[in-house]
Amino acid sequence: MMKLSYFKKQSGFTLIELLVVLAIIGILSSVGVPSYNKFIEHGRFSQATNDLYNAYRFARAEAIKTSSPMTLQPKTGGWANGWEVVSSGGGTLLSVRAPHNTVYISGNIITVFGRGSVSLASATTSLTISSAQRTLSICILQSGQSKKGGC
Repeated sequence: MMKLSYFKKQSGFTLIELLVVLAIIGILSSVGVPSYNKFIEHGRFSQATNDLYNAYRFARAEAIKTSSPMTLQPKTGGWANGWEVVSSGGGTLLSVRAPHNTVYISGNIITVFGRGSVSLASATTSLTISSAQRTLSICILQSGQSKKGGC
C-alpha cells in the first residue's frame, strides 16, 4: 500500500519574505546612492587637482633640468580640454587629458624659466579648480614654489 503525503517540505521563499528583502534593498540603496555620487565627485575633483599640480611641478623640474623655459598651458579650446607642458622649442613634453565635465579650471598660462622662477605681473598667481561642492587654488609664487590652497 502506498502512502500519500499531503504535507511536503517546501523549499524557497514566501511572497512576504521576498517583499521584505526588496524593501530593505530599496531603503539601503536610497541612502547609499547619494553618498556614492558625492564620493565619485570628490574623486574626480582630487584627480584633476593632482594632475594639474603635478603638471606644474613637472614643468618646473624640466625647466631646471634643461635650463630652458617650459610652459604650462591649456590645450586648444581652453582648460576644459586638458593641458600640456611645452618646451621653448615648441615640443609637447606632457599632455594631460581633459578633466571630467563637472570639474572647472581657470588660470593663466605659466612659463617657468631655467632657474625655476616664473614671470608674474604680481607676486603670486593661481590656478583654480572648482566643482559644485568645492573650490581649490594652486598658488604659484614668483620664485616658482607652489602649494595647494590659498595664496
